[in-house]
Amino acid sequence: MTSRKPNWASEAAVHGLGSRKGMETDRRKREESQGALMAFDSPIRQKRLEKRLPQKEVASRVGITRQALHSIETGRYIPNTLVAIRLARALGSRVEEIFPCWEGIDLPSLSGPFPQEEGGRRLVLADVRGRLIPYPVERLEEGSGAFVAADALLPDDRKEGPWTLLSSASAIQRSAFLLGCDPGIGLLVERIAAVSRDRLRWVPCASEKAAAALRAGQTHLAGCHLPGGEARNNVALAREALQGVGGILVRFAQWEEGIAVPRGNPLGVRSVGDLTNPRLRFLNRDVGAGSRTLLDDLLRKQGVPGNAIQGYQRTARSPVSAARAVAGGAADAALTNRACAHAQGLEFVPLGTSDFDWIVPQDQVDHPTVALLLDLLSDSRMRAEFAALPGYEVSRMGTVAARFARESESVS
Repeated sequence: MTSRKPNWASEAAVHGLGSRKGMETDRRKREESQGALMAFDSPIRQKRLEKRLPQKEVASRVGITRQALHSIETGRYIPNTLVAIRLARALGSRVEEIFPCWEGIDLPSLSGPFPQEEGGRRLVLADVRGRLIPYPVERLEEGSGAFVAADALLPDDRKEGPWTLLSSASAIQRSAFLLGCDPGIGLLVERIAAVSRDRLRWVPCASEKAAAALRAGQTHLAGCHLPGGEARNNVALAREALQGVGGILVRFAQWEEGIAVPRGNPLGVRSVGDLTNPRLRFLNRDVGAGSRTLLDDLLRKQGVPGNAIQGYQRTARSPVSAARAVAGGAADAALTNRACAHAQGLEFVPLGTSDFDWIVPQDQVDHPTVALLLDLLSDSRMRAEFAALPGYEVSRMGTVAARFARESESVS
């Protein structure tokens, strides 16, 4: 049996490797591959691929060559105003969407509502009024209980230096932050991911912190649930947060708030007065949380000082982490809501109900992710799912509780 000597010339011709035409094909493939890597962050390329338009067709519509479009997509060439407008029209977009120009970056360690996690380098990003706003990924993971994909990495030494961008500018532009502590927001994150390329980034935090971040222009939406009977309630908080921009306060859900205790309630907690038991290790919510405001109001009415409770100063940053602490044996009682207590297999001592509402600035209502989120609130299937959560009442979900003019003038 004899082996056949390969005919390299003929096989090269078959595979397009040796001829001038084949070499040109290979060159184009290499350039396209390189361009794909270089254009990973190109909103123009992302928009073009979404619409399944080849470079040649878009270039023809705009009146430029394919090579010029390739240079624009890979960042080698910045077009003039006329070409930018034509590109936006050809892609059915706005100029600012395909040519983002972020005016500044607010590092969370400096001006955000949260300190940067020690050693943390991973950040999520979103565009809020032309500013690139980052938050530590660890805060999102605290609510979800799972790792969350970051949009950027800080330099290794955490000093001055270039960030490593992990997500495209298009993905960042299609992201919206919602700050608040309702664990039900996690369901909305999943629903939006299932039906759209838009991204809802839920950052768990207390009501006062969420409103402060909104007022500082560091989030698109803020959730709040201050007790309705107090002078400082959701409407008052929204009026303060929306000064100068106007907007609406949207009803989301009403929760049962209270105290989570282990099965069997071994220390016999029946009311806030029982929290003074010297054998009981209590876990409070952080300052500014609506549930903590409710607790303080009840303690004041019963004449019980906070320092009479062992652990009053110990805090959890979300109702989820509070319930987990009791389930894990780190606390004997913690302030949370019924749904979180039920999810951890705990008993629940109700203290009252509160409305969890969303503060929505007027200029964010038309943001693609915000608009989709508001539409979801009127979906009957979505309401049915939330109604199935223990302690949730959703009959007013999606209704407008108050409107605020630019000068914070409220209209019911």
